[in-house]
Amino acid sequence: MFENKIIQGVHATRYYSSWCRSGGDPRNYDEFNEWLISLDLSKEERSDICHLAENGRLELETSARKWIKALKAAK
Repeated sequence: MFENKIIQGVHATRYYSSWCRSGGDPRNYDEFNEWLISLDLSKEERSDICHLAENGRLELETSARKWIKALKAAK
C-alpha cells in the first residue's frame, strides 16, 4: 500500500521530489538512499520513502518527457 507518511515533519514524497529538483539522478536509488542516511533517517523511514520513490506510476513521467521533447524540438 502506498501512503505518503509524514517522516520527521515532511511528507515522504517530498524527500524524493527535493532530491530530483536539486539535481539528484532520479534513477540512482543508491545515492538517494545514501543521502537519506545522511539525514539520520531510520531504516524504516528510508524504506518507506524509497518504496514510494521506486514504485511510482510512470504515466505522468512519460507524458512530461514527451512534452519536454516536443518543446525543445520547437525551439
